[in-house]
Amino acid sequence: MPINSITFEFLLLQISVAFSPGLIIALVVNESVQRNKISGIKVAIGAAFGCLIITILSAILVSSLFSKIPTILTLIYLGGTIYIIFKGFKTFNTNSADLLSNSSENLILSGFKLNLSNPKMWVFYLTVLPIFVFDKEKIFIELIYLGLITVLINLFADVSYAISSNYFFKDASLKTKTLINKLSGITLISIGIYLFFTRFV
Repeated sequence: MPINSITFEFLLLQISVAFSPGLIIALVVNESVQRNKISGIKVAIGAAFGCLIITILSAILVSSLFSKIPTILTLIYLGGTIYIIFKGFKTFNTNSADLLSNSSENLILSGFKLNLSNPKMWVFYLTVLPIFVFDKEKIFIELIYLGLITVLINLFADVSYAISSNYFFKDASLKTKTLINKLSGITLISIGIYLFFTRFV
């Protein structure tokens, strides 16, 4: 997949999801505020490794399904758009006070395990990324490509949170994250509705 074929919707979706506070962001912010930004970055690196594993396994699974049941494409498109809209509503209504969590184990391993065991990550990789596949004959390669871009965007977002937490989130973290939730939620809902109507209506 050439770089110019990456759609604006895909990049906007990834950025919205990556910067939307969730499990990993909560852990990154917590470690950065309670310890230092290096601790937050370690969590982000572990989470990125988790995403790499999910990328490979989901690409294998989805590509094998396509080779056996081509009509699964429509179901994955539908599931992906529904998940995006659901994620948007959930993000918009998230209570920021419940996001932060504590961790006392190895930080890289903690980030790795959290992402790898997060069912929402699997749902995203299995249902949302296939929406942006252009060539079904090369679905495995394209899913790996899209997955790697997703990993890089997520890593950039996590590291950004880690670096900025010590400066901006100590006193106003809940207010700031609430605003991010609202904006990200609206963006996700809009993208989900757009993708649904452009592909199914």
